Amino acid sequence: MMKFYKLFGKKISAPFTIPSGIVATEVSVLEKIANEVPEIGILTTKSIGLKPREGNKEPIIAQYLPLSFINAVGLANPGAEEFAKKLSRITIPGYKFLLVSIFGKDEFEFEKVAKILFDYADGFELNISCPHSDKFGQTIGKDIELVGRIIRTVVSLGKPVFVKLSPNLEVKELVRQAVRAGASGITAINTKGPELHLHDSYPVLSNKVGGVSGKAILELGLKCVREIREISDLPIIGCGGISTAKDVANYREAGANFFGIGSALTGMDTAEIKEYFHQLSVDATKGTNKAGQCLKKNLNMGYQKFRIERKILLADDLFFLLLDKKIETEPGQFVFSWLPAKGEKPFSIFDDDPLTLLIRQKGCFTKELSKLKPGNTLYIRGPYGNSPKINGRTLLVGGGTGVAGLYLFAREHQETIAFLGAKDKKHLVYDKLQPLCKKIYLSTEDGSMGQKGMVTDFLAEVIKDVQPNHCINCGSMLMVEAAIRIEKQYLDPEKIYSSIELLTKCGIGLCGSCATSKGYRSCIDGTFLRQDQI
Repeated sequence: MMKFYKLFGKKISAPFTIPSGIVATEVSVLEKIANEVPEIGILTTKSIGLKPREGNKEPIIAQYLPLSFINAVGLANPGAEEFAKKLSRITIPGYKFLLVSIFGKDEFEFEKVAKILFDYADGFELNISCPHSDKFGQTIGKDIELVGRIIRTVVSLGKPVFVKLSPNLEVKELVRQAVRAGASGITAINTKGPELHLHDSYPVLSNKVGGVSGKAILELGLKCVREIREISDLPIIGCGGISTAKDVANYREAGANFFGIGSALTGMDTAEIKEYFHQLSVDATKGTNKAGQCLKKNLNMGYQKFRIERKILLADDLFFLLLDKKIETEPGQFVFSWLPAKGEKPFSIFDDDPLTLLIRQKGCFTKELSKLKPGNTLYIRGPYGNSPKINGRTLLVGGGTGVAGLYLFAREHQETIAFLGAKDKKHLVYDKLQPLCKKIYLSTEDGSMGQKGMVTDFLAEVIKDVQPNHCINCGSMLMVEAAIRIEKQYLDPEKIYSSIELLTKCGIGLCGSCATSKGYRSCIDGTFLRQDQI
């Protein structure tokens, strides 16, 4: 029988939450966690503002110390109106408390955001503590009078209000103001900072400075919670460095009532997060430490320095970069490429010996990559993602630069057949796969090579001809969805794996930007996912 806890009169399933901005940043992931992880009783959303914000360019996160990170996401969010629409489409059990995190530049913006999201929220968390924004967060928190006006304004709407505090400001002074203004609870703490993290003398984050989270701020979080409890009896959500039941016990002893766990989840796929919270709950009851064994210590977050060996131009906007060293990898994995002060983006590993990337120029960062010449430096971190286990006859289906994720499958598995498509002959990268495949099918949109049309126009015929045991798809969402619809008419859906082009910012499952509609994070649950995960 489920044990219930109470938060402002509402029964909730457990005292744990995932802090704002971590893992469950997309509503599909939020819904999945709400329905499948009973140990999480408070669902905290990403911080939502009045208008959409793209946030900072990558890199947005780096490993600071073991189990510790520094980040500057930049309050990326879709805006209050769009987020309200997203919340309207999901179902959350009644025994969960939906804590909607909001931010703004003054009490009027906070009020507008809260009103837009009011019908969906059980309560609001006021973000006056983000340490790496020059207009919001900690900038607001420095103005005690403004903080009071914001709290009073949102409280007047009639739902519980938590105030999320920065450890970089006067905690006791802010708590006294929160109490005077009618706050219902305190969240402590947000990240420490802003701080600078360097690699080879270069700032890693595109924002240069960011907030530190994880084990590095555990003692600071405990100190702040003790200070809060000395002067207030408000409910406290304690967070900052919690990873084991012992940490939970220490926060409880310091005065926390509920517990936020974020950085400890880094590197865990969806199944592992479920297991982690289950073990954490068991540990808290039995005094064991099995949850500690779930923590990921090898995250491949360090950068390796490579040099450009060769650049092969295939079309005006398509080229290979061959680097000067090999990398240990498996078919289907990817890496991040970083140019200091220019940015960072993920790319499928075309070949691992030497490390070879297939790049299409379509944005600012890939334009910078296109300027690289032999001898220039490129930093690489990774690899990331899992490799699907396949056997027997396998059909590789690639559209455009989707072919980049297929070469290693062809090299590692003898019984592969490929069906590759592109807009024209110059963009059809097939010659390297051809010698490795038992058979290869080609199509181009303009008919300059192979059949004229899209891959999906002829896919059913190819499947009938090949009769594969598995299908591996790689390409755009539109192409992959069309391919799956065809393939599952002939194959068991469990035998179909697909990699889709989703926004991927961290590679370690923490930012949640690459969420699928089913609530999986492609960077950590994939990158090749089953059709029921997309």
